[in-house]
Amino acid sequence: MHPHEEATIRAFFSPLRRLRWLESLSSPKRRDKILEKLNHCQDFDDRFRTLLSSKSDVVSLLKSHGSPKSCYVISSVLALDGCELELSEAISQTELAGWGTIISCIPGQLAYYYDECGKRRILLAREPA
Repeated sequence: MHPHEEATIRAFFSPLRRLRWLESLSSPKRRDKILEKLNHCQDFDDRFRTLLSSKSDVVSLLKSHGSPKSCYVISSVLALDGCELELSEAISQTELAGWGTIISCIPGQLAYYYDECGKRRILLAREPA
């Protein structure tokens, strides 16, 4: 499992759902199935999520929160899953693909969630420990 994945799950997922996500992401047999759940994911910890409007400038918002140029993608789009991309490219590719994706900017501190077809867009942020 990539360090971004583990840090993102531990930081932003509900305590009751973390273990399942961690185990499934690290299992080659179960990874695809759990990634499909990103299309309508309800497993985020409410304390660290902020709903965004569809008109939000996500790249600027993430940069204002300290996002570096590159990020790590966890996605139900297999061509994107596990890729490290420039932030603007990751956002663009996610929106073009239209499926559930988490873009991890700073492991355990800053990420962005895109629901299927962009129905929900969520800023995931928490202070450094």
